[in-house]
Amino acid sequence: MAVVPLAPTATLARKTGIKVEMESAKLLNGRGQLFSEPAPGPSFSSSLCQIFLLLALFVPVAAMTGCAGLVSGGSNPPSPLTPAITAQPANQTVTAGQAATFSVTATGTAPLTYQWQKNGANITGASSSSYTTPVTMTSESGSTFDVVVSNTAGTATSNAATLTVNAAAVAPSITTQPASQVVTVGQTATFAVVASGTTPLTYQWRKNGTAISGATSSSYTTAATTSSDNGAQFTVVVSNVAGSATSNAATLTVNAAAVAPSITTQPASQAVTVGQTATFAVVAGGATPLTYQWRKNGTAISGATSSSYTTAATTSSDNGAQFTVVVSNSAGSATSNAATLTVNAAAVAPSITTQPASQVVTVGQTATFAVVAGGTTPLTYQWRKNGTAISGATSSSYTTAATTSSDNGAQFTVVV
Repeated sequence: MAVVPLAPTATLARKTGIKVEMESAKLLNGRGQLFSEPAPGPSFSSSLCQIFLLLALFVPVAAMTGCAGLVSGGSNPPSPLTPAITAQPANQTVTAGQAATFSVTATGTAPLTYQWQKNGANITGASSSSYTTPVTMTSESGSTFDVVVSNTAGTATSNAATLTVNAAAVAPSITTQPASQVVTVGQTATFAVVASGTTPLTYQWRKNGTAISGATSSSYTTAATTSSDNGAQFTVVVSNVAGSATSNAATLTVNAAAVAPSITTQPASQAVTVGQTATFAVVAGGATPLTYQWRKNGTAISGATSSSYTTAATTSSDNGAQFTVVVSNSAGSATSNAATLTVNAAAVAPSITTQPASQVVTVGQTATFAVVAGGTTPLTYQWRKNGTAISGATSSSYTTAATTSSDNGAQFTVVV
């Protein structure tokens, strides 16, 4: 833009709010600032410069070559705005080995500069509106991060954001496997597992390899079973953020509805001698498992819980005792008939109280020998002639056949 010399007076400026500073010819830049170089070009009359002043009413800043003066608007440039943080950095939670990112949003006159701090100390190179940590360690858990935002007008410091660093996740491992179950039709079965690993752990039970809807806890109870469930395999998959583990299979055995016990062979009565033992036995049918409880004279015998029972060594006081057994299962019980124990006195060896007497006969006659003996019955007898057992001579007396002269002097004895 060409300029003309200004007149030495500028009364118009006071009326319009335009400031005119008279100086020797200088150049102006576009912001109303003086250049130090001399204004080249011809000089113009002061009237032309006054016309330029009128134009300056509509132009914020103007200068013309040859006009020794400065023309500028009446208002100063706006002051810079100090930084203000509009979005604070947020707390972060990561697992050891991961990185964490913090960010801030701020306003204010540009340019804005940023300096991130960890636990109050500047972080080298952390000079943008966001900061990403190196891979974290558990020892850094609880550290605080803030940022100082600056410009020519001042600074603003953000709130502190906390970094939480959790230990690296451990995959699940099963410490107690689910156990196989045996039930009767209509009953339920419960399977359970114990697992370790980083929480939270999730569970999914499966039947024959297919996920069971809603079976997502550490134990699972079936619906009422049917015979078609017999042999089913149950497993559970335990999972967390680090992986999963599948349990061993547990088998479900479903037995037919229980049948109450029935006794098919009753215990038999026993006879023994004092000091001997006696054994009683029973045979029963019904749904297994069957349990047994033997009783003596109506009182349960401790430890007598099998299908047979053998007494201790008997005494005469056991004579006439009554033995029964109660057979039980889940459907009911059955009591046997009573078996009687007879205990006899201890046996007494035979003793001969009347010896056989010698006999005198005539040839052709018979001779009879007899003995009387005591002792525990039954007693048995065996007669002998000259030391040789006589066939059939097994009673307390013996009568010979018709004698001959050769029988003279024969010796007869008996073993009782």
